[in-house]
Amino acid sequence: MLKITNIQESGVDVLLRLEGKITEQWASLLDGECRSFIRQKKTVFLDCSNVSFVDGKGVEVLRNFPRTQVTLISAPGYVTELLQIGGRS
Repeated sequence: MLKITNIQESGVDVLLRLEGKITEQWASLLDGECRSFIRQKKTVFLDCSNVSFVDGKGVEVLRNFPRTQVTLISAPGYVTELLQIGGRS
């Protein structure tokens, strides 16, 4: 399960806290949430400190976000490593 919580939102950016697993089952939900804010011209900050697992589809979704509009913060080391190598967990 992936829980997405809107922690803070302003006219120019939004902070979303992610909790749980970013898997194929939930990756499209995350993609849709982020892209809705991107369409509103907002910068999205994803607090990944409580992400416990990311599968291949999760990595794909995270890597496909425009880097100028979506920033991961507090990501565990394994999440950062997966995004750098594009591998599977």
